[in-house]
Amino acid sequence: MANALPLALPDSIMSASWDTDFFEILDVPFDFTRQPDPIPATLRPERRVPLALLLVAKSRGSGASWKALQLLNWAVRDPNNMDLLVALRNSQDMPERPLVRLDPALDRALDLAVGLELLEQKSSRVFQLTASGRRVVEDLNKTEIFIRERELLALLPGKLTQKEVQRVLEWRTA
Repeated sequence: MANALPLALPDSIMSASWDTDFFEILDVPFDFTRQPDPIPATLRPERRVPLALLLVAKSRGSGASWKALQLLNWAVRDPNNMDLLVALRNSQDMPERPLVRLDPALDRALDLAVGLELLEQKSSRVFQLTASGRRVVEDLNKTEIFIRERELLALLPGKLTQKEVQRVLEWRTA
């Protein structure tokens, strides 16, 4: 390694003789301080649970399958995704097919919402708003939070049906 940079070592190590015990040189006090783990806002449960409730409310009968929730979650993450979903829903064939990304953070939010009794799980993968969940959605719609997500969901007229979900996810024709 002719081009390698010289290793810069502290003077205390450089001045040590071969007889010096390196444990003496490295014997300095230290302290491990636990630092908080940064969690992106989009993954925080305080944000994900209300978003999950808004997604369920956008489905027919205020109940949604897991696939429908994953599809809506994918759509509200990026305006381009929502545009593509609206175009597909309007039977416009798109040359580039969407690749819906499944989000494990949504699964955790759904589990938490069920535990908080804001959603109830009707079958293995169908979620429905409880009375408490409907009140939360009503309150959310009166506030200034989730504006972007609510605007994107408003681009999708009416409620999302299971047939539309299957068409988008499995590329079936109407």
